[in-house]
Amino acid sequence: MNGGIDRHFAEEVWEEYAMGMRSEEDCRLLEEHLLVCSGCQDLLAEADEYIRAAKAALSRTPKALSKPATAAVALAVALQMFHLP
Repeated sequence: MNGGIDRHFAEEVWEEYAMGMRSEEDCRLLEEHLLVCSGCQDLLAEADEYIRAAKAALSRTPKALSKPATAAVALAVALQMFHLP
């Protein structure tokens, strides 16, 4: 993982962190970095906002979309609305 106490981490790293997809060691490094970096604090806040919006969009989908494959498509559409890859 690139970055460190004095270097910024990529936006994708913060998205993975916000979704709970980083290792314990990565989380420790990221949390340490957050203490001193307002730029990365902003990136994490944006990632959290996108994730909340995507979850909210999914919670409003009809029950017919509850199948995993259809839910994945609904999530992809919701993420596309927020210009996420």
